[in-house]
Amino acid sequence: MRHPGAGRRRLQYAAGVIVVVGVAAAMVSMARNRTLTPEQLAAAQEAQLGLGTDILALVELGLSGEGRYSGDADGVLEPEARQGLREWQADQGIDATGYLDRASLAELLAAGRQAEAEAAEARRREEAEAEVQRLAEERRIAREERLAEQARLDSARRKGERRLAEEARLAEEERLAEEARREMERIAQEARLAEDERLAEEARQAEEARQAEQERQAEEARRAEQERLAKEARQAEQERLEEARRVAAERMADPAQRQADILETAQRRAEERLTDDQLLLASKSALAGTTGDLNWRLTLNRRSWTGVRSRGENVVGLDLNGRNLGGGIPPRLASLTELELLNLGGNGLSGAIPAELGSLRQLKALFLEGNQLSGQIPAELGALSSLEDLHVYNNPLTGIIPPELGNLVSLKRLRLSRTQVAGRIPPELGRLQRLELLALSGNQLSGQIPPELANLTNLKRLTLSNNRLSGCIPKALMRFESGINPQLGGVRLPECGRE
Repeated sequence: MRHPGAGRRRLQYAAGVIVVVGVAAAMVSMARNRTLTPEQLAAAQEAQLGLGTDILALVELGLSGEGRYSGDADGVLEPEARQGLREWQADQGIDATGYLDRASLAELLAAGRQAEAEAAEARRREEAEAEVQRLAEERRIAREERLAEQARLDSARRKGERRLAEEARLAEEERLAEEARREMERIAQEARLAEDERLAEEARQAEEARQAEQERQAEEARRAEQERLAKEARQAEQERLEEARRVAAERMADPAQRQADILETAQRRAEERLTDDQLLLASKSALAGTTGDLNWRLTLNRRSWTGVRSRGENVVGLDLNGRNLGGGIPPRLASLTELELLNLGGNGLSGAIPAELGSLRQLKALFLEGNQLSGQIPAELGALSSLEDLHVYNNPLTGIIPPELGNLVSLKRLRLSRTQVAGRIPPELGRLQRLELLALSGNQLSGQIPPELANLTNLKRLTLSNNRLSGCIPKALMRFESGINPQLGGVRLPECGRE
């Protein structure tokens, strides 16, 4: 039989053991902590928090929002971030250890989330403003096109009215001239008849010799008058024929121009009615040249055509990289309105880049690298609002980088290296908020690096080497210094703000 107080005594004994063990552990911990510095203790406390890179990235954003850190929010508290944390802790009146505890973590996470929300809101505003500008530009272009078309129609109408008026005037002059000639003949005939009657009357009254003389003189006068009138008639007829030939030449010239305009309009309308298959077949010979091998033909299903990607009846992709093409880029490819990919890189294409490609509003990727393309980069490419990749490197191009490329709001990768473009780097490129790669090395670029490039917050790689740049490198771009390395007689450019 158990004693009634035995269980209570056991519980009291166990509680005493736990207290003794706890006191002993606390004494051991206190003895150990006496050997650690405050920073080591703070580091140990931070380690116990088990922070991941996403939480640390928010902490870095919070420090940036507090003005104590300017580096990347990469989730790694590097020395620069630790220094910013110490400065923030000093501002808060707590120990400036450079390590996180729960209280400072909570405050910086709140600040980081707020900074992250503000950055997202700013990006949304910028995208909305860019869309408004794009729509306004499209409306302006459409309005200008309508006005130009109306002006062309008005000009054609005025030309037609002037031509009809000129024809009417010439016809009226010919009619009046004919009436005047007939009237002159009638008057001359009446005069001759009157003269004949007078001479006859005088001849009857005069002697036969005088009558004969008068008749002879009258005959000579009549013949002289006939010759004069005939000469005048021949001259008038010659003038009429020359005028008729001139009018005929003008009439022949106008129909020829009208015929040329009609043929051009018909050709354009006919091309608009072509299917994607017909457009590709019409472009085949110009694109392949004498070296390319394209199996495009009507007897073969289009799904088997070289490099052609389809979605239903529409061609959405042309992937012809490294196909030994040796012709030029046909402008009629711009009629493939649903085209999303155009890859012509690694061939021997020559000639200019068609400005018509700027009408491919669905195009997401344009690869033209590694060819022999010449001329300038068309400014019309700045209208490709869906474009994410633009690769034109390794081509003997000339001219400048069009500022219109700053309108490519969806662009992520822009590669223009080794194209011999010159002039300044357009500051408009600083508007490409989604840009991750900007390669401009191996050209003839000059002037300073635009500070606007510091706005490219998503940029991961930047190459500007082997150009003729001057000035200094904006501080925000110093993280790309090894890739920039613009040489000026073997001397690197300094960071802006430093000697």
